[in-house]
Amino acid sequence: MAEKNSRSAGAPKRRGLVWLRNDLRCADNTALYRADKSCDALAAIFIACPQTWRSHGDGDNVVAFRLRSLQLLQDELAKRNIPLYFLELSSFEQVPAALAQVVHKLDVDVLLANAEYPLNEQKRDQAVRAALTDIAVPVEYCTDRTLIPPGSLTTNSGDGFKVFTPFKRAFIVRHGDAPFDPLPTPRARPDTHRDFWPEWQVLEAENNLVRSIPKTVGDYDVVPGGTDNVLEWPVGEAAGLRYLEDFSTKIADYLEQRDFPGIEGTSRLSPYLNCGAVSIRQCVQMALEENSGRWVGKSEGAGTWLSELLWREFYQHLVVNFPRVCRNQPFKPETEQVPWSRSEHDFERWCAGETGVPIVDAAMRQLNQTGWMHNRLRMVVASFLTKNLLIDWRRGERYFMQQLVDADFAANNGGWQWAASTGTDAVPYFRVFNPYSQSKKFDAEGDFIRAYVPELAKLSARDIHCPPPLQGYPQPICNVTDSRKRAIEVFANLKS
Repeated sequence: MAEKNSRSAGAPKRRGLVWLRNDLRCADNTALYRADKSCDALAAIFIACPQTWRSHGDGDNVVAFRLRSLQLLQDELAKRNIPLYFLELSSFEQVPAALAQVVHKLDVDVLLANAEYPLNEQKRDQAVRAALTDIAVPVEYCTDRTLIPPGSLTTNSGDGFKVFTPFKRAFIVRHGDAPFDPLPTPRARPDTHRDFWPEWQVLEAENNLVRSIPKTVGDYDVVPGGTDNVLEWPVGEAAGLRYLEDFSTKIADYLEQRDFPGIEGTSRLSPYLNCGAVSIRQCVQMALEENSGRWVGKSEGAGTWLSELLWREFYQHLVVNFPRVCRNQPFKPETEQVPWSRSEHDFERWCAGETGVPIVDAAMRQLNQTGWMHNRLRMVVASFLTKNLLIDWRRGERYFMQQLVDADFAANNGGWQWAASTGTDAVPYFRVFNPYSQSKKFDAEGDFIRAYVPELAKLSARDIHCPPPLQGYPQPICNVTDSRKRAIEVFANLKS
């Protein structure tokens, strides 16, 4: 076991390094809080891995939002005299050796990070622990992305939950009285604190695995493929907290308004939760305060939103309890035999919002133009792709990952498998969303459709949901009644 560097006279007794990932905030950051409490000197590091990000399907929108949020966090840490190092490696495989070199050079006593749960991230983190064990540096992984550690909530037989409702019930019984209080921000260090940490160039000369170490995150090309979608979203911790505060004034109406894409009835916090600019505990605390400390009852709006937060929790637990979903496999193995359509023409029309079904086209254009889609519409377009067009859910899942500014693997995978009836807690295979009924119910006047499908703007509220033949707008790509019957037959044959 290698010996650690000798420490110069007057240097702090304990030096901590926080490895930031999708937890880009100062307040209520578990790893940052623990390091602040236990370490005399404190620094942070972020490692960009563009090659792995691309292989995981991360698109320009989510990467840009992540890295622009990191820029603001760097500024906030600098105000506290806490340096943030930035490394660019090509892939996760390079991280363990690179971190071991950095930790050795910085004479770090402990590395702290908030745990991540998809399979590749877990393998990376295990390899980092092994690499740092070889140089006698402990690694602490903290529960932060979830309310409780995934895998810790099990059925009476000790298995992970496969259905949401029992998971929710068990969570509330076992953890419903837990405070989930957000943690304070790290304290500001004196100006001399920076003297304990070397400049960028010192590391650059000795870590040959690092492609580039910019002096600031701003020197890095934060938009690898170039996109303007993320510019519609203010980034950073302060912006996320403003969204949270604003939603607190509307949460009482959440149940009544959340399904209507033409109004601001949802929190729009998903991009901030995904990159960690806002924590799950901050969200839960706000909702519980609005609901007199109850997870259920009293305010149906707050209770419904808390249930949605538990859906997010459920999907994070799912990737740990059933790692096959991280291997591009359906949760239900028998659905691997579905004879999915290979029609590139149909898939490309769905992606472009040119299906001839107005609500589907409006939703897909919202996604393409803004990097975000209303949750009700995510279910509608996913059902349409997987049931009416009978196209493999994995193609839709990947397209969403490439486009969404809030692209989270666990939630995205869980949502797509739910819609496709291939996953845990799946929609029964015979339940297929009718896009025309959904459109009339949740966009009755057609205002949302008009906003994103201007070809139909002059149509009446009666005609806009299922328009007559119109020059400049495509005819429907399929008959939704016939295609629904076909999908039910396909899935019924699997059952038999």
